[in-house]
Amino acid sequence: MCGIFGVVGRYDHAGLREAALTLRHRGPDGFGEWSSPGREAYLAHCRLAIIDLSEAGRQPLANEDGSVQLTFNGEIYNFAELRAELIQAGHRFASNTDSEVIVHGYEQWGDDVVLRLRGIFAFGLWDERRRRLLLARDHLGVKPLHYTLHGGELAFASETRALLPVQNGVKTANVDSVLQFLRHGYVLGSNTIWQGIDRLPPAHTIAFEADSGRMEMRRYWAIDEAIEDALGGDAELQLRELLQASVNEQLVSDVPVGVFLSGGVDSSLVAAFATDALPRIDSFFVDFAGWQGSERKDAQAAAMHLGTRHHVGEIQREQFGLDDPDLARQFFSAFDEPIGDPAILPTWHLAKRIREQVTVALSGDGGDELFGGYRWYEQVRATPRREMAWRAERMRRLLGIGREWPHGCASQAEYYHLLHCPSFSVSELAMLFPQWADRTTGLAAGIRFDPSGRIQDEGDQRHWQALDLRPYLVDNNLARVDRASMAHGLEVRVPLLDHRIASFAMSLPPPLVDAANGGKPLLRRLFVERLPPSLHAKPKQGFSFPLQEVVGEESLVRTLQNGAMLRYGMMDPAGFKRWLALPRNSNHECKLWLLFVLENWARNWLLDDLAVAA
Repeated sequence: MCGIFGVVGRYDHAGLREAALTLRHRGPDGFGEWSSPGREAYLAHCRLAIIDLSEAGRQPLANEDGSVQLTFNGEIYNFAELRAELIQAGHRFASNTDSEVIVHGYEQWGDDVVLRLRGIFAFGLWDERRRRLLLARDHLGVKPLHYTLHGGELAFASETRALLPVQNGVKTANVDSVLQFLRHGYVLGSNTIWQGIDRLPPAHTIAFEADSGRMEMRRYWAIDEAIEDALGGDAELQLRELLQASVNEQLVSDVPVGVFLSGGVDSSLVAAFATDALPRIDSFFVDFAGWQGSERKDAQAAAMHLGTRHHVGEIQREQFGLDDPDLARQFFSAFDEPIGDPAILPTWHLAKRIREQVTVALSGDGGDELFGGYRWYEQVRATPRREMAWRAERMRRLLGIGREWPHGCASQAEYYHLLHCPSFSVSELAMLFPQWADRTTGLAAGIRFDPSGRIQDEGDQRHWQALDLRPYLVDNNLARVDRASMAHGLEVRVPLLDHRIASFAMSLPPPLVDAANGGKPLLRRLFVERLPPSLHAKPKQGFSFPLQEVVGEESLVRTLQNGAMLRYGMMDPAGFKRWLALPRNSNHECKLWLLFVLENWARNWLLDDLAVAA
């Protein structure tokens, strides 16, 4: 991938190059910048060279007369067919890159070029003739794109770190986002952890006119609208063809390619289809020394059966260094927004190990959301017993004797949230952050979700899958993989998140995505075809590990007691002391970890400039 950055509406470009270069870890192979003749637009690009390694692939990339300029992050998998169509229409290409089809595609189709793209992408495109910027993000939000708008000035970047320097030197945390992180484990939706910086949602574009300062956001695709109940033909055959096509497209690269291989259904299937084209592809696995829950044997069995060149990395506790403030700072510097998923640790180490040998890796992300793999789809079902418990809790709350979430749930949505992240109650947050007590009262359990299209019934598993495809997949899972991999200059591709596969999966009849009995029944049919019998009954384990063996409670508490949040008054010392004295619940370790992640984010990104929006 790459790091992209740009500003429109600022004529003084002092400091912009330095801001763009904060993304150098995303693109260590080169840096390019461009300013419009009137200096109203500035674009920059940190390049990770994947397709056409020559100087012709350097960005920002222009059309023939320089009136269209592009800074692009991602891969366009159907670029060859688009290129042929555009050449037929009279366009002349100066490179063999996939990104150049966006430039000429924009000339040919305007903003609707995004409708033609198949891939993972985020880009900024400046139209000099119209004095207009177009921003776009891929269908399912694999690649990140952030922006900030102040008056007539719009800036955008792959990561928020590059936008902080252009906000007049003021770094202010968003209170609602901080509280949201402590409730959900990540910041979800269009907000970021920073006041004044937003995320462009998946499958959206922004058109910004430099002269008027007018900004228009448009959604160009929605998975809900693509859903149909009826499927023609054999679903298994259709999925096999779609997955084979997606994997084959995503193996195209001018640098070495490998695959993540955990031994689970999703990564193993991706690896299996990859070996059809590259029989001795490199596969990678990491785990933790002495961990009894390791999937190492399953991954090795899959690799041996498929014939991959398999690489195993073993991580010792001391390699994490989370007990050491300096080493913890180095690790958490990869995450300019806090992500509380403990899987950030193995993901970061796996990416580091893979990058030692390849520049591109295919992963199995998206399989659980699309094909019904998470246990909580089964657990959240509204059985008569659960409905009775939820009704009783609602009645208790009306009488003023109810239990506060997460100690009690009054609805299916609250229970879904509990299964995802059994985190802080409102009273605990008010105790820890009394200056925000009035803001905590507005916190609801569950995720606000306004379904469109055909997904509306909470009794339908697809409702919860669609919800996971929005904030959880995008803002937790994909953000985790993007930041951890890009910290090492590794590009991660996700064949299961081809938007054609996503539409297909969400169109499947319920029995083919039923989460019961291990889930993912349709994917498992393909798995049985391609993987050894010893793995056929393998339950889902997830990318997990023993957190307590990596960093103990004593170390977490010590870090917080000596931390920036207490030192600068972000967290209340007396409140923290009272919170530690509360009776321990089963989710105590989870909550302590979230505070630890937030503390390290504050140390890395706020420090002496600590400020929080009231």
